[in-house]
Amino acid sequence: MFDFEFSRLRLEFKALNSFQTPYFLGSAFRGIMGKNLKKIVCIKPFEESCKNCQLKDTCPYTVIFETEEILNYPAKYAIKPPFQVIHLQENQTINLDITLLGSSANYWEFIISSFSNTLNLGKERYLKLDKIYFYNPIEEKYYPLKRNIPKFQAKDLLNLKTDKQQLTLQLNPTSIKHQNQIVNPQDFNRDILIKAILTRISAVAQSYGEKTEKIYIDKEKINITQQNLEQTILKRYSNRKQRHMNIPAIEGELTLTGDLNQIYGLLKIIENINLGKSVSLGLGSVKLLSENST
Repeated sequence: MFDFEFSRLRLEFKALNSFQTPYFLGSAFRGIMGKNLKKIVCIKPFEESCKNCQLKDTCPYTVIFETEEILNYPAKYAIKPPFQVIHLQENQTINLDITLLGSSANYWEFIISSFSNTLNLGKERYLKLDKIYFYNPIEEKYYPLKRNIPKFQAKDLLNLKTDKQQLTLQLNPTSIKHQNQIVNPQDFNRDILIKAILTRISAVAQSYGEKTEKIYIDKEKINITQQNLEQTILKRYSNRKQRHMNIPAIEGELTLTGDLNQIYGLLKIIENINLGKSVSLGLGSVKLLSENST
């Protein structure tokens, strides 16, 4: 059995001017969050590196934002930016979802504060935080956040069932490694998908919850009947490495058939925690687009 706590926020931003968004907003949102979060919480700014700080194990900045780099754990959050070019007019809105894993949900107010000032996405693109919601993954609904952020248990999603004969899965840009290589669309298959799902959920459970036995899926009872995936190269600038970087990913849709109930609850978990690598940049956002009975 496995389990872990998570909470999911939706931040609704209002455009302060008219502009066109880039396709890949995850890097910009992550950079804003990290920069502002450190300003808010750091009490030892004279330290050359957070790795040398005696408070690194409890500091909200390292616990939330630098989990992978400094604490050597999987990212403690996953973001879901919109993957589309949007022509925003002044006062129109755009959403960013953030899933907080384990104890990081206790620091939600710091995260909200890191997005509270006027945000500059670069090239004179300005946003202002307008509304905050939380997501109930059982009801699949958003509610206005009032005083506290609710926490949900991953194991409760395992009880969700479907009576459908096929599921259409949308993969936004997703970076998956198999045998130490980034998977290309032509190499992607059922076995790689199932292994990626199990690997992601197992890593989160082991790091931020509990996992007492192996998660099992009988992959022979699951089929991909349709697959329309393509290669995507996402570009970002790394402040840490001081250079532009390319992130290879795949995106598109695929259709699953077979014994869907053995994987349905796991897919619902993945919808909330993302799939594959670089989830803190927004990669691996997965959505069940339709659940057709035909």
